[in-house]
Amino acid sequence: MSGDYLWDHSGPRDPEIVRLEKELRVFAQADPPPAFGGLQPRISRLRTFIWTLSTAAAVIALSGFVWQTRTIVGPGLQVTRIDGAPTVGARTVDDTHELAVGHWLETNAEARARIDMEIGQVDVDPKTRVGLLSTRPGDYRLHLARGTMHAFIWAPPGQFAVETASSTAIDLGCAYTLTMNDEGVGHVAVTSGWVGFEWQGRESFIPAGAVCVTRPGLGPGIPHYDDVSPEFRAAIETIDLKVGPAAHRTEALDRVLSLAREKDAVTLWHLLSRVTGDQRDRVFDRLAHFIKPPASVTREGIRAGRKDMLDDWWDNLGLGTASWWRTWKQAWRENKSK
Repeated sequence: MSGDYLWDHSGPRDPEIVRLEKELRVFAQADPPPAFGGLQPRISRLRTFIWTLSTAAAVIALSGFVWQTRTIVGPGLQVTRIDGAPTVGARTVDDTHELAVGHWLETNAEARARIDMEIGQVDVDPKTRVGLLSTRPGDYRLHLARGTMHAFIWAPPGQFAVETASSTAIDLGCAYTLTMNDEGVGHVAVTSGWVGFEWQGRESFIPAGAVCVTRPGLGPGIPHYDDVSPEFRAAIETIDLKVGPAAHRTEALDRVLSLAREKDAVTLWHLLSRVTGDQRDRVFDRLAHFIKPPASVTREGIRAGRKDMLDDWWDNLGLGTASWWRTWKQAWRENKSK
C-alpha cells in the first residue's frame, strides 16, 4: 500500500487523478469514514472501484463537452426589454441580456421584449415562451412554445425558421405574426412576402394578407385570405379537420367553391392536394375558371397528385414561383443538418 498515491496519497502524484479528485470533491463524504480494520485483503477490489469511478467521471465530462459542441452552434442573440419584466432563464432582463442557444425567453402578462438578429428582429408579446435553437449563418431558428411573436425579416428568404409543436414556419422574405396556444394549435398571419408552413411533407404557402392554422397531428391547414366570409372560413375548417360524415364535408366544399373569388385561387390551389376523387376534379374546374392552367398541367396529372404540375400551376397565380420554395427549403434543410 505504501508509496501508492491512489490509496494513501503517497508516492508520485498523477495529474489526471488529481484533476478527477477535484471534480468529484463535491460528492465527498462529510464525516470521516470508519476504520477499515481487517479489510486489507480487499484492497485491490477497492482500488479497482475507485479507478472505475474516476474513469466514468472522465467519460461523463467528455460526453458533456461533445454534447455542447453539437448543440451550441453559434453565439447568442440580444434581448431588449420593451415593457414589464421579461426573463431569460431565471434572470430578469432589466435592459438587455443575451439569449444563448438552448435557453428560453419568457414574458408574463405585462412583459414584452425584442430579439435582435443580423437578419431581422422578433417582437415578443406578453405570455410568450420562445427558445433559441440556432444562430448558425443561414440557419437562424427559434422555437415558439406558446404565445405570440412578430417577425420582421430583411435577409434573403430561407434563412429564418420557427419550430412549433405542429409545424415549422420558414420565412420567405417577409413579416408575419405567429401565435401558438398551450395545446399546440397555431395561427400565422402574413403581412408582407410569404411564409412556408411544413409538417411531415404537408406544405402550405401563405402569401401576404393570408392566414393559416396549424394543428398537432395534422400540420398546416388550408390558407385563406383574412377577409373571407365567416361561412367560407368555417367551411375551410371543416375540410381541414375532416370532421363529420362525408356528406357534411361535401357540403363544406360546395360552399368554398361557390363563395370563392378570383383572389381565393390560393385556397383552391391548396385544396387540390387536400381532397381526392371527384372532389379534386371539381376544384380543378373552379381554379381553372379563375387561373388557366399552363400547358404542362393536365387534369389526369392533378388527379394523380403530381407535385411538378401543382408547382407549375402555382407559378401562374402571380405569387412568385414555387421553385423558390423548393430551392430555399432544400438549402434550409442542408444548413440544419450540418
